[in-house]
Amino acid sequence: MAGYVEVAKVSGAVYAKVVGLGNFNNAGPLREYVETALNNGIRGVVIDLGQCTGLDSTFMGTLIGFRDYEVSGDQKQCVTIVNATPITLRAMTSLGLPKMCHVKSDHVDPPATNLERLREGWQDRRGRTKLVYEAHKHLVKNDKENEARFAPFLAALVKEAREHQQDLC
Repeated sequence: MAGYVEVAKVSGAVYAKVVGLGNFNNAGPLREYVETALNNGIRGVVIDLGQCTGLDSTFMGTLIGFRDYEVSGDQKQCVTIVNATPITLRAMTSLGLPKMCHVKSDHVDPPATNLERLREGWQDRRGRTKLVYEAHKHLVKNDKENEARFAPFLAALVKEAREHQQDLC
């Protein structure tokens, strides 16, 4: 199952339910949705992994990017992960996410609201490359152990962007 994300704004937060894989194909639309909400005053992001079958590093880096997203003032956003499965918890732990955001160990029921399914996929190559680059930069910035893991990958992305005359900043 490829995966998709359903979202809603509830009580000052974005609630996002990941179904199937949380990966670079659905991280972009989620990022657009969450950043719009953050720009409009939302300060909390709740990610429900109860139906998630796996996470890639781009998706996880995107989640950390929500916490670090700059809006007016110095306040960081609160990113809370709920209903993590053993598979998703293992993936998050491997990249240090439990040190960077709040992972609730108790089961959390989803809010009683209608969810909107976000589109999947990419509109353009530059947007995809930029998202992947920025997500991995967040992982490296927030946990130095990730530098050894991702430094060669980041260098390759920069090289690819230059070859296609793209700006990643």
